[in-house]
Amino acid sequence: MGIDALFMEFVHGMCVSAGGFFTPFFRLISVIGEKSWFFLLISCILCLHKKTRWVGATAILAIFLGWIIADFGLKPLIMRDRPYTTGNLYLDYWELAGAYYETDYSMPSGHTLGCAAFFISLYITSKKSARPYISTIGIIGVVLMALSRMYFMHHYFSDCVVAVILAAVVSFIAKVIVKAIHKIFKANEDIGFCRFVLNFDLFSRK
Repeated sequence: MGIDALFMEFVHGMCVSAGGFFTPFFRLISVIGEKSWFFLLISCILCLHKKTRWVGATAILAIFLGWIIADFGLKPLIMRDRPYTTGNLYLDYWELAGAYYETDYSMPSGHTLGCAAFFISLYITSKKSARPYISTIGIIGVVLMALSRMYFMHHYFSDCVVAVILAAVVSFIAKVIVKAIHKIFKANEDIGFCRFVLNFDLFSRK
C-alpha cells in the first residue's frame, strides 16, 4: 500500500471511528481555505500597517503566484483525477464524509498551497522573535488544511506535499520581488505615490 493510500485509509478511519464528528470541523477548515480568501484578507490587513506592509504584500504575491502556477500550469498539465472520481472505494469514503463536490484536477492542492504560502511568507519576512509563533501556528494550520482535503477525498497526500513544496518556492520568489519593489520605492521616496505607499498607516495613532 502506497503512502497516498495509507493516508486515505487514515482519514477515513477518523471519519468512521468518530461517527462524522470531524466532518463539520474539517468542512470549516476547507471553507477557510477556499480560494485562499481568508489568507488574502489577513494579508490585506497587514498591508494597511506600515510595519507589516511588505510582509502582507509578500504573502499576497506568493499566494497569487502559487495560484497561477497550480491552476494554469500543473493541474492542467498533470491532469490527476480527484480521489472520489476514480470510481473505487474512495467514492464510498467520499459519500460517507459528506459528498462535497470539487471541480478541476487534484495535483496540487490549492487549499494547502494557499495556506502554506501565507504562513511561509510570514515566516521568512517577519522578525526573528515572531518566527517561533508563526511556525507553530503555520504547521498546525497547514496540517489541518491538508487533512481536511484528504478527509473529503478531494486530494491525495502527495497533492498536499507538492503544494507545500510549491508554496515554499513561490514564497521565496515573492520575497525577492517585493524586496526589489521596496528598494525602488525607497529610492524614489520624493515622488508622492512612493512616499504614500511607504508611509501610509491606517493604524497610526498620530
